[in-house]
Amino acid sequence: MKKFLVCILALVLLVPFLAACQDDTTESTSSEEVSEEVSKITVPVKDMEGREFRILCWDFASGSILGYTGEVMYAEENPSSVDEAKKIVVDYVESAYNCTIVGEKTNTDPIPTTIRNQVTSGMPYYDICFDSISSSTPLATEKQIMDLTEISTIDLSAPWWDQNAVADLSIGNRVYFTCGDINTYDDQGTWCVLFNKTLKNTLGIEEDFYQLVRDDKWTFDKLVEICSNGITADITGDNVIDEFDRWAFGTETYNLYVHLVAAGQKIAGKDDNDLPYLVAEQEPEATYTILSDAIEFYNDNSTVMVANAPPYSNKYTGTNPNVWEATVHKAFIEGRELFYMCGLIHAASFRVMDDEFGILPVPKYYETQERYYHTVSQGNSTIMYIPVGAENVDDIGLIVSALGEQSKNYVTPAYYDIQLKYRDSRDDESGEMLDLIFASRTFDLGAAFNWGSLLGQYTQLDTNIASRFEANLSSAQTAMDQMIEDLDK
Repeated sequence: MKKFLVCILALVLLVPFLAACQDDTTESTSSEEVSEEVSKITVPVKDMEGREFRILCWDFASGSILGYTGEVMYAEENPSSVDEAKKIVVDYVESAYNCTIVGEKTNTDPIPTTIRNQVTSGMPYYDICFDSISSSTPLATEKQIMDLTEISTIDLSAPWWDQNAVADLSIGNRVYFTCGDINTYDDQGTWCVLFNKTLKNTLGIEEDFYQLVRDDKWTFDKLVEICSNGITADITGDNVIDEFDRWAFGTETYNLYVHLVAAGQKIAGKDDNDLPYLVAEQEPEATYTILSDAIEFYNDNSTVMVANAPPYSNKYTGTNPNVWEATVHKAFIEGRELFYMCGLIHAASFRVMDDEFGILPVPKYYETQERYYHTVSQGNSTIMYIPVGAENVDDIGLIVSALGEQSKNYVTPAYYDIQLKYRDSRDDESGEMLDLIFASRTFDLGAAFNWGSLLGQYTQLDTNIASRFEANLSSAQTAMDQMIEDLDK
């Protein structure tokens, strides 16, 4: 039935719109002129006269990251439902706009280096890029990528752009990169808490975790309370608690920062002029309190396994297996870990588990918070940008917008409803939790740009928080001020 429906959708979507443009001028086709049965297109249609639009995407597929085919690009052999939806979208856009869309993935040459060389040479090759946030921010400061607000054919208020990303990642009302329905790997990079339902039942834990979320009772203190009830145990019988035993909570030092975000805090806030400021410098008390509580919890070796901290960071120094996959990831797959705090990237690899698992939001810090908050990985998620000097950026804007709109109609439902809700998560309640998680994402300029390597101060188990920050805030402030000055030139 699924294949039949996909074929029908493909046939419908491939109805050509070549009559929309018969010369080299841009002519729009309004949504009223297009049958609602096609795809409710609202982006203007233009004859691109066979132009090839070239996409460059970093290849994140490694280790426990499964099923990644790139943004816009799709697998043709053994395609998933998401791949099938992507093909429908690409085929439609190519037909409607009389163009071709080609994609390339790389995990060798850093994309920023490629783009710098492209801009410097004045010989544009790639039109659209997808890379991690942390890799892309230097290109904005260096003026190597476009301010998307200056491209007339991109409407950042359109529903296929993540409005949280647009608002949070803007600097002085400029937007150099963002994400939306055209991306899928930004969803994969969204942080959550996984829990082993089978182990929960075995341990006799009667509390309904999902109901805790619904009642706004799923808090950091509740997590600590549950984990402190003797769950971690020496199940190997060697009188040593290590990565081969049972654990209440598996995590990594980066998640200290994730707890801060879950409290509604950030590294950088923004003022009335949409310019960033350092929260820890202007409002240090909340930052230090939240980090102190998280560090105290993480330093409890009788409860929490921190993957990239000693002794595991000393034991697993290579890449095969890396320290995460050898410790917290392995323990969860083998049913020896109740909670695992990680990106949704990893959910697909848990399909091989015998145990049932569920998905929860990252717990609030304060029960009185109006909402939950979820961060998106700086290194394992994608944002989209357009290099400076790309040929006819208004045409690129049309293609990006068309891909975004059609991805909202077809790729996002396939990815979100089928792959995440029903294939990876295995229960309806987790689907409900995913709705909440994606609606409460937040993006932090301070983590994205990492001025003065300040993010590292949020991810250390060292309890001397105030002194560490005081020694680093000045250099972070200087770097941030320089970035603002560079962008204003």
